[in-house]
Amino acid sequence: MKLTKEEIKFIDHFILDQNIKYLDIRSELIDHLATEFEENSNFDLIEDYLKTKVSFVKTFAKKQQKIIHWSYQKKLWFQFAEFFYKPKFIILLLGLIFSGNLLLRFFTIKQFSSIFFFTLIALILYPLFYQIKYSKAVKRVQSMQSLFTINSLPSVFLYSFSAFKDALYENYLLLALYALFSILLGLSAVIIVEKNRKTILGKYDQLVGEE
Repeated sequence: MKLTKEEIKFIDHFILDQNIKYLDIRSELIDHLATEFEENSNFDLIEDYLKTKVSFVKTFAKKQQKIIHWSYQKKLWFQFAEFFYKPKFIILLLGLIFSGNLLLRFFTIKQFSSIFFFTLIALILYPLFYQIKYSKAVKRVQSMQSLFTINSLPSVFLYSFSAFKDALYENYLLLALYALFSILLGLSAVIIVEKNRKTILGKYDQLVGEE
């Protein structure tokens, strides 16, 4: 039995009543519930069918939020790995190593740390800029929220620096590796944002248009 537009809207209102606000997750749920009702349901009324789906809807939404979040974290690590086997990223990696070596030769350890610190801040602020710019959309689309908060892992290295500062200052190699690892993660986050930003924004526009 094919659902009408009014029944599709009823499903959406039902999902909203379960406090599921993200458009992309609602869209997936609508598609799943509508398909199941049309093809496999023994119920005549959509209202009766949905009453049996309260637990499923809530569980699905929570699971999907985690899946979307971790999918971007995986992309971050895959991008990080590309610095070690893709030619164009290997060139960038070598450039960073060369630059770091020069900085350590001509600047004091504290000056080097300051340069690293502010570089990492700039990389972390880049996704944050889009998070603020598209704040309305971020609140409504889970995939966009996960994308523009992808800098959470690089931020850990920024916040942890003061805790390890004394040990890092005593070992130039350890400091250089800490800085390189952190910068590469920050660059990876920026690259992932740029690769996915337009697609996610297009998806948002499509979802808003379907409301």
